[in-house]
Amino acid sequence: MFPAGLKPVTRAEVLISSLQDTTVKLRSRFPGVDRVLQVRADAGAVVSLPPEIVLDGNRREDKGILIESDHPIHVYGNSGDDCCAGEGFLAIPVEFLGTEYYTATQYNSTVAVVAAEDNTEVTVTKGFWGGVIFESNFYEMGDNITFNLSAGQTAQMQTPLGYLLGTRVYSNKPIAVISGQYYASPSRAKYNQMIESIPPTSSIGKDFIVPPLFNTTYITLHYNNLGQDNVVTTKGKNVNLSSKLQKRGGSRITAGASNPYYGSGEKPVILTATPYTISPFMLFVPSLDQYSNDYKFITPTKGNLTHYIVLIVNAKDESGILIDGQKIYSRVESLDALLINDAIYLVISTEVSAGQHYVTHSDPSVRFGLVLYGFDETQSYAYPAGLRLPSPSVA
Repeated sequence: MFPAGLKPVTRAEVLISSLQDTTVKLRSRFPGVDRVLQVRADAGAVVSLPPEIVLDGNRREDKGILIESDHPIHVYGNSGDDCCAGEGFLAIPVEFLGTEYYTATQYNSTVAVVAAEDNTEVTVTKGFWGGVIFESNFYEMGDNITFNLSAGQTAQMQTPLGYLLGTRVYSNKPIAVISGQYYASPSRAKYNQMIESIPPTSSIGKDFIVPPLFNTTYITLHYNNLGQDNVVTTKGKNVNLSSKLQKRGGSRITAGASNPYYGSGEKPVILTATPYTISPFMLFVPSLDQYSNDYKFITPTKGNLTHYIVLIVNAKDESGILIDGQKIYSRVESLDALLINDAIYLVISTEVSAGQHYVTHSDPSVRFGLVLYGFDETQSYAYPAGLRLPSPSVA
């Protein structure tokens, strides 16, 4: 699903990569989406969808998209207009969806839900600050919003009246949740959408490495709590801060963008990073236990974007990293190191060309993190290139 931004969308696309040639099917109740395509391992695929697939208003719609394939694939969504807004997200496979989520959001909040099965009952327990209108009904702070969804049916809630920090979304059957801000402008210059797919609560971790980001001076780190009191700590160059979080509270820290940081919680917590730029994005920062062994991804197609990856790996495992079959030494543009619990982690940044790329380690037991982001003069995007998630137990 594609949540709405402030301005009408003119581009909605699905980006698909695979380690082997595969047949991919897209199905939706929304017209103009259904198709079957062959995805080649050496090229990937970009599927352009009708821009009307983007969610519209605070209501339920038939705008979910089921993507099926013969072999494992990586899937990303990207949308935007021709001027000043755009964002992207990593799609989480159905087998890793859950029944409980907490949102990552601030002012001008967006929360969007899609059901994987028929007869799915969803309850949204609102967090702090302000009300929200859903299907012509006004809900105040603390109210529950309960509704039923069929397979592939979506629901969207957006509010300019405050923000939905601390909102819990739960259901009787698996759902996917995207949250963020339908418009945000830290630099007050452009109005970009900032959204991310959020993994289920059972998949959220406690230890994070926040990557440095090019093309910006400052970043804002947002800790979003999961319904229990917590203490979070951020460490890095000129930063050593601890904050207590209320059950549905959050914490915000502004720091220099050229340095990596170690963020941690005594209990699981959602951590996002936002650059202070003319065109901001929101990055879901993967926890260390969500790192994987290989990532195959394809960049968004919007022209003039400059694309970057940030790779995070234990220093003892760095020599086995391959980017498109080449040793990582030939690609390093920025290198930082962090000492975490007696282990040294290297944080490696480099620009990549538009198109498909494959990053892996020669030892299949080694796990490392990879995030992908990009800018141009008016738009940006960011998301993890992949996540290693446990299969949640569904009640």
